[in-house]
Amino acid sequence: MRIFIAFEGSFEPFDVSADETVEAIKLMIKDYFHIPLSEDEQGRRYLELMYAGAALRNSWSLADVGISFCSTLKCFIKEEDKPMLYVFNAVTQETMPIMESVSLLGKTVSDLRTEVTLRCGLPVSVYCLRTPAGLEMYDRNTLRDYQTHLGTTLRLDVWDGWKEFLMGCLLGQKLKVQRYLSREGPVLKYERG
Repeated sequence: MRIFIAFEGSFEPFDVSADETVEAIKLMIKDYFHIPLSEDEQGRRYLELMYAGAALRNSWSLADVGISFCSTLKCFIKEEDKPMLYVFNAVTQETMPIMESVSLLGKTVSDLRTEVTLRCGLPVSVYCLRTPAGLEMYDRNTLRDYQTHLGTTLRLDVWDGWKEFLMGCLLGQKLKVQRYLSREGPVLKYERG
């Protein structure tokens, strides 16, 4: 069957079978238009096919999606940068990607902590960063001093006692937070002295 591919202003016919996978179609398009694709440590460049406004997965066949004779697929080149580092936040249990240039590895731990604070909202004074081996990272040292490489996952740990308080803040547990801020009991809204 014949389908059409819309790519960067051109509209080209392709003869394919209905059981062809999206991945096979992408390879045909790559060869036909001589598109350089790549994947390395800094990122990847790949093709994305869309039909009826939805992105198509590589494993799908054309028949699975309902693509028939004279259908038109749109093709785009996508570029995706890979994070330089990852920081695992022990409070929220989430991993944050740090998207910076390669020069980040030559910067100080203090610079990285500033970037992490801007992303997660935690004050710099309540946490430390640790290497994958658990070694605490000090602000004046560079990331290279700790043999940090592209793709390394660092750990954000808070100082003793802060984890419960911060979790209370994040979860909106007002009474729990007030208990940490005051030695007295929580002040109720309509309580009289």
